[in-house]
Amino acid sequence: MSIDYQVLRFSNQIKPKDIGGLGVELDARKGSGNYDPNRTQFNIEYVGFDGHPSLSSKMYSVIKKNEIHFNPGKNTNILNGCIVTSGPDFFKKLGLPMKDTGRVYKEGNHIGEPIYCPDIKSKEDIPEKVYEFFNYSYEFLSNFVENDNVIYAAIHLDEDTPHMHFYFIPVVDYVERKVFQTNKEGKRITKEITKKDGTVKQVPVLQKDPFGNQVYKIEYGKFLDTDQFWKQKGGKNSFANAQDAFNEFINSKGFDLDRGKIGSHKQHQEKLEHTIDVLKKEAEELRNEVDLYKQINESQLETNKEIIDLNKDKVLSPTKDVLQRYKTKEVDELITYAKENNKEKLLHKSKLERKEIENKQLKKEIQKLKSNELYDKVYEQQQTIDKQKEKIEELSEEKNTWEKVKEVFTRIIKKAFTLIYLMLGKDKEDIERLFNYDKEENFKYFEQRIDKMTRDLNNTHEKSNNEQIR
Repeated sequence: MSIDYQVLRFSNQIKPKDIGGLGVELDARKGSGNYDPNRTQFNIEYVGFDGHPSLSSKMYSVIKKNEIHFNPGKNTNILNGCIVTSGPDFFKKLGLPMKDTGRVYKEGNHIGEPIYCPDIKSKEDIPEKVYEFFNYSYEFLSNFVENDNVIYAAIHLDEDTPHMHFYFIPVVDYVERKVFQTNKEGKRITKEITKKDGTVKQVPVLQKDPFGNQVYKIEYGKFLDTDQFWKQKGGKNSFANAQDAFNEFINSKGFDLDRGKIGSHKQHQEKLEHTIDVLKKEAEELRNEVDLYKQINESQLETNKEIIDLNKDKVLSPTKDVLQRYKTKEVDELITYAKENNKEKLLHKSKLERKEIENKQLKKEIQKLKSNELYDKVYEQQQTIDKQKEKIEELSEEKNTWEKVKEVFTRIIKKAFTLIYLMLGKDKEDIERLFNYDKEENFKYFEQRIDKMTRDLNNTHEKSNNEQIR
């Protein structure tokens, strides 16, 4: 027993220039088909032109009546269609008389086999089961696209194989619009680009989210939009979903039609496409990981180079040349500390760069979870908290560094003060008392002391010079 396959063939790229020829084929029965005018009288219309002179007139009338927004451009996919049928054996099983046309199939799976067509002399030759099949098919499709959007639907029995033509406007109740950057006056911000032919053009600047992705806004209403229509029906899987739904529906009405998926080339193709999509996704994740580690390694190599240069005194050599003339242990300690401090800073910088790279990767993952305004608020709050934490860490590090530097300089300056005060005749007890200062004071203390010592030295010199003059 032969298997009967369903045929549900969608067309979603019918443009305004195609409507005229399509209308003539549907109404005047002129085109590429094998039309039998003796059987045209048995065609049945569910939705016709309704008094309009053409399919185009009917279509634009419905668009205007239903207040549907659309792009009137010549490249707009303004109409979608579908053909519903099966093989001649299916209609034979439904009781429709078929006859040999004397022609054979010149291509396809049935190449060389004889072509049959309906053998209809009166309406009584058309079984009720044939009407039921197309009635249920129309019911499914009109619900699928919403009845108000149907432009034309009819059963054609005057060609080789009985079939239904079904045409509709792809209407959605919302669309996603790209958001553009605007200035304070609300006007779009533009940028200058150079096209391939060398001409310069001003284009609007797209609005991006914190992750660098295009921002969209949703508009509600009635919109003619083929891309959005099929996207809302399942995107890449929309046609397959429709095939599955139709097969389940039509078989529930008592018709034994095969979906044509199990064991078929279509199933193999779908599995292959799914495998390719999975492999592409895995490859993309691997590329992201490689890029992540590459960036981390580059950052670490740069840090290591800077540390090596630091150990070779390339960074501190000018400072060391100036300080070497003082030959003090404290100066060497200060240089050693400065080196270690710079190393710590470089390592800290490397950690920050690594964290930043890892955070970028994490943000890409978070982006997948982003779905509503609550996320945006939580994200902004978390960003503020993270910035505050970073600031606190920076201040804490600066404070620790400052304390260490102050401690080293304090020892150096204290020794210098001791030397100077001894030259001025101060005893050690007075000097110790001078250094019992509040530890929370900053280096202004030393500036004041240096000014005082300078005045004392000047007074001493003046006094010495006056004594010599006398």
